[in-house]
Amino acid sequence: MSPRLKKSHNTKFLIFFERASEMREMVIPVRRMVQIICLVFLFLSMTIYGSAQYLAGIYYEEKIKAITADNDDLTSVLSEMRTRISTLQNQIDVIVEKDKTLRLYANLPEIDQDIRKMGVGGRVTEDFNLDNLDPEDESTLEKMDLNLKALSQTIKLELMSYETLFETLQSQKDRFESIPSISPTKLGYLSSRFGYRLDPFNGERTFHHGIDIAATTGTHVYATAGGKVVYARYNGGYGYTIKIEHGYGYATIYAHLSRMNVQKGQIVRRGDVIGFVGNSGRSTGPHLHYEVRYQNNPVNPIEYIWTDASL
Repeated sequence: MSPRLKKSHNTKFLIFFERASEMREMVIPVRRMVQIICLVFLFLSMTIYGSAQYLAGIYYEEKIKAITADNDDLTSVLSEMRTRISTLQNQIDVIVEKDKTLRLYANLPEIDQDIRKMGVGGRVTEDFNLDNLDPEDESTLEKMDLNLKALSQTIKLELMSYETLFETLQSQKDRFESIPSISPTKLGYLSSRFGYRLDPFNGERTFHHGIDIAATTGTHVYATAGGKVVYARYNGGYGYTIKIEHGYGYATIYAHLSRMNVQKGQIVRRGDVIGFVGNSGRSTGPHLHYEVRYQNNPVNPIEYIWTDASL
């Protein structure tokens, strides 16, 4: 019986040396060969993994630096925007107060606070990617967005309000120019008020149709509104007197003048010098007798002196 042939589990390598013209045989067991291949594969895998980790580390480090720089820049921008919004809010507050004053003069109602706040809300910041923001910065951005929306709403309302004011004031411009609104003199003091008083000559209780402003002779007398001089002459107890009709039912009278600076039919503007304080007519001393009439009825001139509360 022939002996059994044993199956070889070795790998043979033939190494041929060209110069020596010889060949050598290297025998490596299969198990050892598998181990070598596994070691080589493991080495290559670890090398690739290590290289990948190293490159990823460099990439993410640069990414973090970029995000940090962007975040610092954003924080700086937010701080600057916060300052600008605060400044803008202060300016709008001033505009709102002026709007209230102008509406008062124009006899228009004040804008209701609920209307001013109408439409404020929402969140525009949802359209942006805030993943890389600090929570504090995100909260700040949301608040700034709400502030900007509120300011935008206020500005729109103020523009609408000013359009209404402009139209109203434009229509009332002629009327305002016809209303007496300044003091007829810049010097002097109030010596007699409008209403009942004791007559300085006979002591009887009589109605005083205007006010008396005591001042030195020659003190300038000003037209308190624009209009037309309907007379400028000596008028008995009133002495040298000027009467100006301003339109819309308003008229003013300036009496006891020392000199007159206008003539009948002359057109004057508010602030023009029309005469000078004197002591003409029935008078106890140099002063200006000043009357305001509406629809030919005497009214208290003090209510028509808006620029000098001391009289």
